[in-house]
Amino acid sequence: MESKKKIHILLFLLTFFTLTYSDIFLNPQVPQTLENYKLMFFENWPYSTSLLFILLAHEMGHYLPARYYGVRATLPYFIPLPVGPIGTMGAVIQIKEPIPDKKILFDIGVGGPAASLFLSVIAWLVGISLSKVMEIPPGFDRSGFLFFGDSLFTYLTTQWIHGPIDFSTMDIQAHPLAKAGWVGLLITAVNLLPFGQLDGGHVIYSMFGEGYRKWIHRLFVLFLIFTLIHFTWLLWGFIIYFVVKVEHPFIRDSISGIGKFRFYFGLSMLVTFLIIFVPKPIILGSELNDSSLLTDIFRLISDNIRLDL
Repeated sequence: MESKKKIHILLFLLTFFTLTYSDIFLNPQVPQTLENYKLMFFENWPYSTSLLFILLAHEMGHYLPARYYGVRATLPYFIPLPVGPIGTMGAVIQIKEPIPDKKILFDIGVGGPAASLFLSVIAWLVGISLSKVMEIPPGFDRSGFLFFGDSLFTYLTTQWIHGPIDFSTMDIQAHPLAKAGWVGLLITAVNLLPFGQLDGGHVIYSMFGEGYRKWIHRLFVLFLIFTLIHFTWLLWGFIIYFVVKVEHPFIRDSISGIGKFRFYFGLSMLVTFLIIFVPKPIILGSELNDSSLLTDIFRLISDNIRLDL
């Protein structure tokens, strides 16, 4: 037991390290000096600390209901990622025994995204308020930079707080807290995908029961349309189909059902997914003005329709 606690603590500390130094670690364009690491720490600690808190809240949103219902579960395992602009692949807990019924499944499943959604929204709104709008100099080459895409929520709130902003001539210098909120919202959205043993899969299965098996594969096919917008969703399509699975494993019904409050709360979380979902999460500067494959397909269809007319 003691050794397992050490693993949880070690992964937590490593994730703090990779979150704080993801922009500099193994980056050949940045000198690997102690001074640069000091500067990066003081610049990035609000990001790493707040995002760790969001991830912890998400996993506690699963862990505490599990403990309440007497379902054995592990403490969170944080997943460090030393490369890439984010620095983590999130965190997970492991449920150690079968979940008794769909009502308990719903409470365990929905608690995580509800907690991380609440904190991520706060982090984003405070962080974007502290961010600065910058003019892009004419002819400035943005091809070597990475840009975080917008969801409906992040776009509208940015325009509301700083707008109107024309992103062809302007950009946002994001505060670290805004970055933490953005990543927290992205992780929440991915977890709310309504498939298999993702949180959204737990929620939608608890809400609609065994009848959902008649249409969940059609919903998965609709989700695959996003692979035509950004390659990220092609990877997630493979993960869902081969690892997470499209359908949820069988859990028996609760004697009293899940109740109207849980049903409508679950419905609100699934609608929220549509608002915080990011079609193109991370974009290379060289791709900013490129059309997606889906856009090209629509353009080809519309051109053929005009020709036929």
